[in-house]
Amino acid sequence: MPFSRIRTLVALLSLATLAACSTPPHRNTRPYTPPPPRVVPPEPPLTDGPPKPSEIPPNLKDLEEPVPKDEPKSQYGNPPSYQVFGETYRTLDSARGFKETGLASWYGRKFQGRKTSSGEPFDMFKLTAAHKTLPLPTYVRVTNLTNAKSVIVRINDRGPFHSERIIDLSYAAATKLELLGGPAMVEIEAITPGQPLPPPVGTLEEAAKVTAPSEANYLQAAAYSSRANAAALVKKLSAQGIKNAEIREGRFNGDVIYRVVVGPFDSQQKLTSGRAKLSSAGFPSIPVRY
Repeated sequence: MPFSRIRTLVALLSLATLAACSTPPHRNTRPYTPPPPRVVPPEPPLTDGPPKPSEIPPNLKDLEEPVPKDEPKSQYGNPPSYQVFGETYRTLDSARGFKETGLASWYGRKFQGRKTSSGEPFDMFKLTAAHKTLPLPTYVRVTNLTNAKSVIVRINDRGPFHSERIIDLSYAAATKLELLGGPAMVEIEAITPGQPLPPPVGTLEEAAKVTAPSEANYLQAAAYSSRANAAALVKKLSAQGIKNAEIREGRFNGDVIYRVVVGPFDSQQKLTSGRAKLSSAGFPSIPVRY
């Protein structure tokens, strides 16, 4: 074959190879569709309640009471007044001589680790409590008037903002007082650091006499500094079929106080029966006389 034909054939093969290389590869021309986002179901709202059994310290019932000591007032927790749910509360300058009776509740896991009104983190395994008006901090002895158990707690938070309750206890304090099952009637007595501690109530009979003279003829369900709170409890009692509740106005440490009482009862048997009825409806009470 002549050399010129060979050279021509090589040139044609080279051009064919270049043409093949320049042909774009096959591509999918459909637009890219990203995968749908993963749907994460929302977590249910955390409700308050006790901790998990595995979280409860084994020595919780043997927890030592805090020792009352002089402390500066919280920078954040003691405004002259504040409002919650449209209600105005005025904080006290001093807790000296303070004593109060009413229903106690407790709070736990929902608030664990959150800041209290004093700025300290809430620890449900410490003996602390919340009160609407006492200075922060204040040490008080709380006595469960339904079983005579008592404990000293350090108040470092505000609440409870329920009209019929006067103190919110930590889970640990509620455990000590055996009131985890529901609100209970308590007495609060402030402690002045450096002064002798108020003696604990020793027996259930003594607890019944905390505010009750002999021959009691009424049952006290609560005592409030606000008439509106007392009226709210009367309404609740009426809804439970307890129609003989009324408000008695009095004074405590120079301040007006509104006691919600049920009665009168003309015999101890009827008073005992009435107390059982109140208790079964979720309203512990103490005997009083008017």
